[in-house]
Amino acid sequence: MIQIEARHLIHCDEDTFWELFFSAEVNERMYRDVLKFPAFEVLEQREDERTMVRKATGQPRIHGLPAPIQSMLGPNFRYIEDSVFDKAARSWSWTMAPNLLSDRLRNSGTLLVEPSGPGKVTRVARATIEAKIFGFGKVLEGIMEKEMRAGWDDSAAFLNRWVAEHPARATAVASEG
Repeated sequence: MIQIEARHLIHCDEDTFWELFFSAEVNERMYRDVLKFPAFEVLEQREDERTMVRKATGQPRIHGLPAPIQSMLGPNFRYIEDSVFDKAARSWSWTMAPNLLSDRLRNSGTLLVEPSGPGKVTRVARATIEAKIFGFGKVLEGIMEKEMRAGWDDSAAFLNRWVAEHPARATAVASEG
């Protein structure tokens, strides 16, 4: 089991960040165009005064895996993400359950933002990755870590580009919330 953390400066305020984070349009573009997921869909999203709950399914692109792991996962590897945004703590937590090997693969974590000056926040992502597969666990954990870090880097760059290219829309999205 490994624990990882990544920090990225995002060029918007906290309210704008969370509005973009939950925006269907932003998520669709990010998962399709940036992260290159063959499939990502929000299955359910509901909220009350304290939380926002989301259930999503994703099919990440799988590459760079050793052949035995690739054959174990197959072409239809997917996961279900169960996540909760705590409105008071302004923190998002998630667990991902794969459709295969669910008793041997675990991925969970949290995401929050810290103020980093006027109009800027630092996104802090923390995750726990565990792969209990004899002979391949450590290798798979390393690959999953590499992919998560690359995805976090790419999504931060995308969010900063999106805010720069849509300043009026980013402000409008935040003021709608």
